[in-house]
Amino acid sequence: MAELAAGVYRHYKADRFYLVLGLGHDANDETRTVVVYVPLYVDAEQPGPRLAVRTLEDFTAWVDPASRATVPAGTPGAVRRFTYVPDATGAA
Repeated sequence: MAELAAGVYRHYKADRFYLVLGLGHDANDETRTVVVYVPLYVDAEQPGPRLAVRTLEDFTAWVDPASRATVPAGTPGAVRRFTYVPDATGAA
């Protein structure tokens, strides 16, 4: 079974923080694991539901910051899409 620690994560693009609540599954596809999370910021330009889901594979992917493309782990210059923040006291 896949694992991902609940807690605060930082997104690479905008230095915004998200609270990961845990993992879930697609009700129509038991093999599709998703990360359930909520933004820890308010954005008046993006009203609507606050909860979000993203596949575990996509959430933990490596990306090229310049192209924003998903790349293999170990690619020079690549960063994680989301990075766990162990001490999130300043995140909110």
